[in-house]
Amino acid sequence: MPKDSHHHVNVKSSNKLGKRQRNLAVGLTSDKALLCMFIVSVAIVTISTILVPLNLEDSVVADTSEHASQSQTHSVSVQLKKPGQSPKQKHSNDEIIIIKEERQQPLKPKPQSTKTKNIPGNSDYFKTHSSPFHVIFSSGCSTFQDWQSYVFFYHVLQSGQEGHVTRIASGCPTSTEENTLKDLFKEEIETMKPGYHHLHLTPDFSRIPKKHPDKFKYFNKPYGVRHWMEHALGYPDNHELHDDSIIVLLDPDQILLRPFTRDFSNSSEYWRLQDVYRGKTVLDRPHISHKVEHGSPFSQQYGYGIQWLTKVRPEYVFQDRLPTPVSNMTRKEATDYYFAMGPPYVATAKDMWSIVTTWSDIVPRVHDEYPYLLAEMFGYNLAAAHLGLRHTIAHSFAVSDIFSGGEGWPLIDAVPAEDVCHNFPPSEYPHVIHYCQRYFLGKWFIGKYKLRKDFISCDSPLLKIPPADLALRYDYAIMPGDGSRKALKPKHAKEEVFMLCAMIDALNSAAKYYKDKHCDKANYEYSYTFFDDMSLPEDKK
Repeated sequence: MPKDSHHHVNVKSSNKLGKRQRNLAVGLTSDKALLCMFIVSVAIVTISTILVPLNLEDSVVADTSEHASQSQTHSVSVQLKKPGQSPKQKHSNDEIIIIKEERQQPLKPKPQSTKTKNIPGNSDYFKTHSSPFHVIFSSGCSTFQDWQSYVFFYHVLQSGQEGHVTRIASGCPTSTEENTLKDLFKEEIETMKPGYHHLHLTPDFSRIPKKHPDKFKYFNKPYGVRHWMEHALGYPDNHELHDDSIIVLLDPDQILLRPFTRDFSNSSEYWRLQDVYRGKTVLDRPHISHKVEHGSPFSQQYGYGIQWLTKVRPEYVFQDRLPTPVSNMTRKEATDYYFAMGPPYVATAKDMWSIVTTWSDIVPRVHDEYPYLLAEMFGYNLAAAHLGLRHTIAHSFAVSDIFSGGEGWPLIDAVPAEDVCHNFPPSEYPHVIHYCQRYFLGKWFIGKYKLRKDFISCDSPLLKIPPADLALRYDYAIMPGDGSRKALKPKHAKEEVFMLCAMIDALNSAAKYYKDKHCDKANYEYSYTFFDDMSLPEDKK
């Protein structure tokens, strides 16, 4: 990694960046578009010899031509490359093949800049370069996930995680929204660590054919990762370059606190097999792999057991891949090596490619059998089990739900209650906090759906900082909105406080970074709460 890879670009801008409203992007009218296309065509020919060193794809001329094309009717044709298919068989190397109406005066092809070749920020960089680690996450194309993405990239950077980071964004409805997202990414996220932060756009896979007609947005994860591996890394033809890379697949609502490695031999992680077989002799205890290598992927445990096996018919799911070992899998093998797996998923690129091609092929039929929230996660378990890729399942990669077993809560429980908010030892952090729940104690609250969508902006205040002894003050929580009261045991109160304080600190530090880099005038007040009056009777004692 270059020595200057952590140097950041200070890009000051007006508050329009903080508003993050894509609907403000306006295209040109059709008449103006035709005039612009003619001017651009003449201008490119006239000044091409002068501007050879420049990257015209990022110039105003290119932007104008892109906006001009938005007024034209177009259709989108998408095809995932099948394993073994050569890139020469594809109609285009673009991630989305767009077929536009014929124009009377089509624009000439944009000049190719030699300056953008073979640099990490170029979309073709990984066709010729590998990386020891890829941290990736799948998201939609919404302002809600824009702020999550900003927080995600910022904290991967702060964690010291090795390698490259990619947001796989699926389903931008229009080219205008795609272009706005690209602009936001270039100005706000790419500049955090130039050359190491990437945006990969894919079509919307949420309506892949299945029995149930409603869209299922979580299809975008397996199909999006496959699309990224095909189009960014060049799989399967380019596999030799990337097979040994480690891929860490996370969710957008996960914050990295501690970096991942390929060797956990000397770590203090908690492992499922270690906990399940505690007290057993070495001969009775299955081997626990501590290294991420070919044939040895890792994951975090979640709370759905082996429903992935009991809620579906393997013969239906794998109907075009029969026979499948899943049909005869014992309960012991399922619980030891494929028990309720979820992100973080950590695997070599070789294994991830095997999993994701099978995962994306079977997940519509998994949804046919189980048309609910966890169908996509069931699909990952089934794909791994079918391939015989036994996972080392961690109990300490992440914390999320205080009532869920198999998460890293023993790390939190070992810290005194008075230190859990402001003085938590960094060495005891789980790798990830997964903020998919609501967290609360007293009137202190944090929840991703309640947070204002422009929190990462110049105008939004920062979140009010909780008191250091919060875990000792209350044994109940007041819910925002209805004001209902929820009793909590001391253990659960401490865990709630950890998530509250860790989340508030993580969000504030990312928001402050944004304000420092992008705002001429910013709101640094720590005043944002979810109640107008935060006081409770206990505070007067």
